[in-house]
Amino acid sequence: VFLPDANVTEAGAAGEIASVCGAIEELDLEGNPISEWRPVLDIAAQLPRLTWLGLNRLPLSPLSTLPNDFASALGRMRSLCLSRTGMAWDQFLLLASAMPELTSLHFGANGVTSLAPSDGNVLLASRLSKLAVLWVEDNAIRLWDAVAPLSELPALEVLNLNGNQISRLPNPIHGFRALKQILLRGNPLSDWESITAIDSFPSLRDAALRDIPLIAGLSASSQRRSIIARLSGLKMLNGSEVRKREREDAERFYLRTISEQYPEGGLPADAVPETPPGGVTPEADALAALVVQLRIPDAPEWRAIEAEHPRWRALLCVHGEQRKTAVTGSSTGVISAELIELTIRSTAADAGHLPPITRRLPNGLLVKSIKAMAGALFRVEPTKQILLYSRPEAHKNDIPEVLDDDLKRLCDFGVVSGGTIIVEEATDE
Repeated sequence: VFLPDANVTEAGAAGEIASVCGAIEELDLEGNPISEWRPVLDIAAQLPRLTWLGLNRLPLSPLSTLPNDFASALGRMRSLCLSRTGMAWDQFLLLASAMPELTSLHFGANGVTSLAPSDGNVLLASRLSKLAVLWVEDNAIRLWDAVAPLSELPALEVLNLNGNQISRLPNPIHGFRALKQILLRGNPLSDWESITAIDSFPSLRDAALRDIPLIAGLSASSQRRSIIARLSGLKMLNGSEVRKREREDAERFYLRTISEQYPEGGLPADAVPETPPGGVTPEADALAALVVQLRIPDAPEWRAIEAEHPRWRALLCVHGEQRKTAVTGSSTGVISAELIELTIRSTAADAGHLPPITRRLPNGLLVKSIKAMAGALFRVEPTKQILLYSRPEAHKNDIPEVLDDDLKRLCDFGVVSGGTIIVEEATDE
C-alpha cells in the first residue's frame, strides 16, 4: 500500500487497521506529517505481515532509547526507507539493534559524513549481519575511511554511493567479500588508481562510474573501454552488459596504450610466453603460472609500469604484446602494411538505394576523414552523420559501437579488417 503525502498522522481507532487491511506486507508513508515514532509503531503493530516500510521525508524526532514495543512492531522489517529524514547514522544503528532481519536500507540525502559508529562498542558485522543492499546516495561522504567500516558486513552485496564527494579510493581496498555491485556515479574521482582499486573487490560484477572528472574529457566509448580493461570481473558497467568481445577489444586497446610507456627498445622478443588462441583467459591457477614465466626486465622503469597498471602482466599472458605502430605518408610500405578492408553502408533516407561499398583504408585514418568520404558517397552532410562500427562476425543482436570522436583514429576504436561502418543521419529534434 502506497500512501505518500496522504496527510496520514495517526493509526486511527484501536484495531481498525488490523481488521480492515491487516494483510499488508509493504507500506509507504513517505512525506506524511509524522514527526514522532508512536504513530509508526501503532500502525506497524497491527500489520503482522509487514516487512517493507517507507518512511522517506518523515522528520522523525531522534530517540535516545527504543520504546518497549519497538522490536515487536518493527523487528520483522526486511526493507526500510529513511532517505531525506535528516536522521543521523548513529540513530539508525540504534533502530537496527531491534531489526535483526533487515536486508535493505535506503538512507540517502541525510547529510551523512561517516558510516562508522561513534560508539566503539557497536560492531557493524553483528548489528547489520543480514544487510545486503545499502543506498547512501547524495550524502556528504568525502573519504573512503568513512565507508571502510562496512567492509566486514558479511552479506553486503550492493552499495550505492552515487552523488557523494569521494575523490580517491585506496588501493587495494580490503574486505567487502560479498560486494557484487558498487555505484559511484557523480563522485569527484580524479585518478586511475582509484578505478584500479575497484578491482580489489573479489566478488564485484557491476559498477556505475558515470559523471566523474577523471573521464569527463573522453568519448563515451573511450570511457567505457578504459574502465572495462582495468576491472577484471566486471559483467555490467553503467547498466549495460560487458560482452566477451567488448572486453577483449578493451583489453587489447589498453595494452596498446601501455606500450606507449615502454622504455626505448620495448619488451624483449622472448618476454611473453605463447598466448591462448582467441584471447581465451586461462583459469586463475594457469594464468598465475604464465605470469611467473614473463621475462620482464628488472628495471625501475618497468616496475613503474607494473605499479601503474596492475593487470598489465596478466593481460600480456592472455592477449600477447599489443603495439601501436606509426602510420606515415612515406612510400616505405608502412601504410599498405596497415591497410584494413571495411564495408561502408548508409541507412540515411536519401541513400537507402545506394549499395554498400568496400574500401581498403589505413587504420590510422581519422573518423572525420571517414565522414568526409561518406558525405561524398552517400550525400549525407558530415555534421549530420552518426558513424557506427560493427565488428567482423558480430551477431545480429550485437550493438554497434559509436565512433563518437572525430579526432580519433580507426585503430583507437579497435576497428579491424572485415568490419562494417554504418552511416546514419541524425534527426533534427
